[in-house]
Amino acid sequence: MSHTTILIADDQPLIRDGLAAILGMEEGYSVVATTGDGIATLEQVQLHRPQLVLMDIHMPKLDGLETTKRIKAEFPEIKVLILTTFEDESYIWEAIRHGASGYLVKGVETKKILSTIQVCLDGGITYPLSIQSRLVQAMRTSEECEERALEEKSSEVQQQDDKLAGLSTQERNILRNLKQGKSNQAIAADLFLTTGTVKNYLSVIYKKLNVSGRSATIAYLHENDLV
Repeated sequence: MSHTTILIADDQPLIRDGLAAILGMEEGYSVVATTGDGIATLEQVQLHRPQLVLMDIHMPKLDGLETTKRIKAEFPEIKVLILTTFEDESYIWEAIRHGASGYLVKGVETKKILSTIQVCLDGGITYPLSIQSRLVQAMRTSEECEERALEEKSSEVQQQDDKLAGLSTQERNILRNLKQGKSNQAIAADLFLTTGTVKNYLSVIYKKLNVSGRSATIAYLHENDLV
């Protein structure tokens, strides 16, 4: 029977040894390492690649939140469950931001720790009830912001497309040369036009694109990657 591999990171020997003993008595779990600081935790994660890390927050050399961030950046498949004495909401948000799958406050029953470990291993996310409603609201707000940003971007792109659609082939040719930094004389020679005709075309183009002049037009073309 395969065992779920777990690493325990806590700066208090009594806590980490106690957790190791508890998990050692549970069928299906194998504690592959215990560590007392963030740097050692990263080293042991590299060595053992555990499926889950039980992580304290306040540890020497590197705190649990930064350690979590580095683990998730290199091994996104490893689950991290924060187990700490700190109930500060800012810590919870930081844990979420860095990719932790759960957050428990020390003192909870063993049964709760075991059930939360399983939720994390199954791909679930679990955080204190005190923050769950705000977490859901924050996720909704984030989704709404993303939707608005996409809509605005789509509208902006559509407006640019509409402006370009109003340009003739010759006007587009002139813009293409203008974007390359060519002078009116060079554009005229390239398109077999007179310099005066190029100037007239540019005056019309400025109005269609709603820009103030040559420099603004070139900047507009580069900023929006047009023509």
